[in-house]
Amino acid sequence: LTRTCLVHVPASREGAGPMPLVITLHGARGSGKGAVGMSGFDAMADRYGFVAAYADGIAADRSWNGLFGKIPGGQGILADDVDDIAFLRALIGLLHTTCNTDPARVFVCGHSAGAYMAYRTGVELSDLVAAVGIVNGSLGIKSLDGKPCGATIPAPVAPVSVIHIAGLKDGVVKFAGAQTPKNLFKSAPDCIGFFVEADQCNATGKETKDDATGVTRTLYSGGKAGTEVELVTVANCDHSWPTVAQGLSASQELWSFFSTHPKTIAPTPGAG
Repeated sequence: LTRTCLVHVPASREGAGPMPLVITLHGARGSGKGAVGMSGFDAMADRYGFVAAYADGIAADRSWNGLFGKIPGGQGILADDVDDIAFLRALIGLLHTTCNTDPARVFVCGHSAGAYMAYRTGVELSDLVAAVGIVNGSLGIKSLDGKPCGATIPAPVAPVSVIHIAGLKDGVVKFAGAQTPKNLFKSAPDCIGFFVEADQCNATGKETKDDATGVTRTLYSGGKAGTEVELVTVANCDHSWPTVAQGLSASQELWSFFSTHPKTIAPTPGAG
């Protein structure tokens, strides 16, 4: 398959040494071009000195094969026939070669269906990725006629930090999780718990709440190789990418987390 990705390299940083890489994954029926405008990462890349990449999904409605499991004959919206993990692994390797990105500072984030894919990346590309960022998404399992296909979500092979941003007014990917005819998605706390256990973080998180903005952060620290897992809830946000007007800039929150969570265990030699 021919796959595409928009890439923004800050001109002022060319030749200045390896740069962090932030890959953003759009939602269903979206595009990399749309993610540029949604995230505003190009301007942030210029300011902070990272490479911003916006990959294009192709499964069904320009989505991602972000759900775990495989349904016999499943195509289209189920996307069993699209190997997005292989695509992202190849993309990371290509950008290391062509854009001088830093293997210790590879980050993947996404919104909605792209957030499902970002979570799957955190599980299946943890050998390459230092941290993943989730915006109104979940760890999803494919279902057939409302019945989960029985997939088991594997533990990541390497420690990976996670930040999960959830709008409490989101009626599409609900904070409490849900079952649909084609998808079982975990609640935000269950997603966090999965990675807290996998990274061996402290079981009790440290909570800070800002009543003025309606933003609550719960940080689970002490994980393997310095990893941390954080849940950020935004009371005034629905299924959109949060902005300052809703109490939080998701883009700034993601970069603040990514910039302080590099991979301290060397990525697998030759990976990518």
